[in-house]
Amino acid sequence: MADKASSLEQWVPKTRLGKLVQEGKITSIEEVFMEGLPIREPQIVDVLLPDLQEEVININLVQKQTDAGERSRFKAIVAVGNRDGYLGLGAGKASQVRTAIEKAAVNARLNIVP
Repeated sequence: MADKASSLEQWVPKTRLGKLVQEGKITSIEEVFMEGLPIREPQIVDVLLPDLQEEVININLVQKQTDAGERSRFKAIVAVGNRDGYLGLGAGKASQVRTAIEKAAVNARLNIVP
């Protein structure tokens, strides 16, 4: 949790929505959905919904056939939500399981819906 808080303190927003959230002009996720602005930074969701929980739904081993043989990667599907009406699903692929889960969690934060 302390790691998450320190990463939010170091966050430099790149989008208009991110700057509005950091300045305090947008204080709830409802305002984001009312404005119809796309969420392109996962830190926006972390600031507006601090009580999000992650749940790994599935992890698969996927393979791609190459000249030298098969190349194995892991595909993870993760759900994030606050158990109060907000849910996001995301998928991520990587050569290591932990990295695939982290990528899926970021994608889930970007796809959050009420």
